[in-house]
Amino acid sequence: MNCLICGSNNISSTDTIVSDFVMARIAPNEKENYKTKLCFCKECSFAFYEYRINSEEEQALYRNYRDSEYQKTREKSECWYTEKINNLLNNDSTSINEQKRVIRKILNDNGITNIKSALDYGGNEGKTFFDEIGTENKYVFDISGVPTVKGVENISDFTKLSDYKFDFIMCNMLFEHLADPMSLMGTLKDIGDDNTIYYIEVPSENPFVSGNKHSISKNLKLVFNPHFNFFKLVKYYFKKRKDPFMTMHEHINFYTADSMKKMIDLSGFTCIDIQENEEDTAIGRQTVLSALFKKSVGM
Repeated sequence: MNCLICGSNNISSTDTIVSDFVMARIAPNEKENYKTKLCFCKECSFAFYEYRINSEEEQALYRNYRDSEYQKTREKSECWYTEKINNLLNNDSTSINEQKRVIRKILNDNGITNIKSALDYGGNEGKTFFDEIGTENKYVFDISGVPTVKGVENISDFTKLSDYKFDFIMCNMLFEHLADPMSLMGTLKDIGDDNTIYYIEVPSENPFVSGNKHSISKNLKLVFNPHFNFFKLVKYYFKKRKDPFMTMHEHINFYTADSMKKMIDLSGFTCIDIQENEEDTAIGRQTVLSALFKKSVGM
């Protein structure tokens, strides 16, 4: 197995399986969970699962994302994922406002202004926009079909993206889900021009980085979170202790600042800045990686 980012075969791996929830979505008739490996590239520090979901499985996994069927299926495997939690995540204004704060910070830190036309690639309703981004035009490319918020135009036809000129293209909380992240980097490059500024944000949760492993302190924070049932969580925790390490869930890619920069460089871009920041969410605090970059000259 070669690294999906840098192509190196200097890989270490740990045996694991596809999680119960993902199996219920992509292969509900299978009696046993698929086996896979959690891989770590010793060259660029990118971590990923060896099993890569295909387009059909991807559609099944994210079909009607976070609707009632999704929630019920997930709660069967993960008792903490209640209807209350699902509703919190669906209407999480805290996370949206925190994303805006982090985007504004990295733009201000690098003196990026005058963003007239902006695209949120995979941006759902377009809630992540704020006044300084897309002062003249705000667009979302998203195949979900959900209505966009006021002032944001949905571009549902991928072939139409090249008809627009974008000063800024952002992609939030998407790259951790992708079967082929380098392919999307190529797509983003095609729809921007030499002056386009790009922004990517992902969770900073690489399990091979010190501090990101499932520690006692992290588990205690979950147990005492007021949104969760204490006794159900304790029971769930002891049940899951029997599972292999890091069963494969929706996040199938895990980045570091080094692997993020490598992905940017190898895709023909020049990195402007990479930051690690903390964001509050409806169910706790998370660390995120944010990257700002543009096309390399002559690429």
